[in-house]
Amino acid sequence: MRKPKIEARKYWNPKTEKYYRLPYKFMLDLRAYGKGRMFFKTREDADAEAMRQKTLLERHSREAIGLSQREMSDFIHARNELAKYEKTIGDATTFFVDHLEHIRRCKTTIDELVTELLAAKRKAGRSAIYLRDLRNILAGYEGQPSAFSREFGSRPVASVTVEELSKWLDSLNRASLKTLDNFRRNISVLFGYAERRRMIEKNPVAHIDAPKLPEQSPEIFTVDQLRALLEAANRVAPDVVPQLAIGAFAGVRDAEIKRLDWHEINLKRGYIEIKGAKAKSARRRIIPIQPNLSSWLRPYSENKGRLIPEGYRTSLERVRKAAKLAQWPVNGLRHSFASYRLAATQNAPLVASELGHTSPLMLYSTYRELVLPSEAERYWQIEPAAESANVVAFASEAQS
Repeated sequence: MRKPKIEARKYWNPKTEKYYRLPYKFMLDLRAYGKGRMFFKTREDADAEAMRQKTLLERHSREAIGLSQREMSDFIHARNELAKYEKTIGDATTFFVDHLEHIRRCKTTIDELVTELLAAKRKAGRSAIYLRDLRNILAGYEGQPSAFSREFGSRPVASVTVEELSKWLDSLNRASLKTLDNFRRNISVLFGYAERRRMIEKNPVAHIDAPKLPEQSPEIFTVDQLRALLEAANRVAPDVVPQLAIGAFAGVRDAEIKRLDWHEINLKRGYIEIKGAKAKSARRRIIPIQPNLSSWLRPYSENKGRLIPEGYRTSLERVRKAAKLAQWPVNGLRHSFASYRLAATQNAPLVASELGHTSPLMLYSTYRELVLPSEAERYWQIEPAAESANVVAFASEAQS
């Protein structure tokens, strides 16, 4: 079968006698040669390109005659292998040259990219805990490089493949599924950053399946435990009562509570404002103050400045011991709020919004523990027995 001629022709619709796409009036069809179509404004330009393409084909034909038997065999083998995937030699060449060009353009190594990423995240105001986890996995700590850095640190970013990353993650066979998932997520952050910086076309970790973690119930306080905790705080360390109450009855994250100021707590209008600059998600949100939370915060209504007092960690430990709690549930206050609030309202979108989530999915997958309606009713009735003298005294001191 003869290949079509390489010649310019008019680019128009014979039925309407109108041109398809102005200002292009002439076309060169090179699809039979794996080069697509080319469009021109004038016939002179189209004819000149047709001549250039003919000369190029003739030169390639002469070069093909000079190929050795080995080269011809390699060519035929490559063509046949690619045909299994409905690809051509041209497709393979384009793909591989693009890959090599990425490596050439991106001389940044993984270690250099990690340093840049950490600086960017620090500038963006990410928490110290987040930065620490990111650094430990990607770079290492105490002067010792991490396993990831030892394996890939000196490599150019664009040279790391999906297969290499997948094989390396599989080699961490002694790690728990949660640890593997943590490694995968942090490495994905690194390559996602490289993708946004146009160092690579696509994040390779996106092609690696995340380990399936077994579902675990979140840890929450029982009603009696939380009551004991707040009463103990009222007795031995009243200055930490507000942060405990806000965590338990407004569901504010620990890191966000640490950034709160008293002027962002409006008892008269009944809301707490989490500003975008202080929120984990960088999205501003307004959280309603429930009646029992208002009772816990009222003695401190004249306070100013930061909500968190100096030495709060020591105070919280004293409170834990006074409440006779053997351990403090992980994220217990926030998880408790989510669980008891959902049980009381039966309104997942509302609770998700108060938690700072864009959908209820996270609420169901991570935060909610099953709570009986009767327990939820008791939870939202936890109030201070009385405004004890030590709390009033503390509030007065804070005003001076």
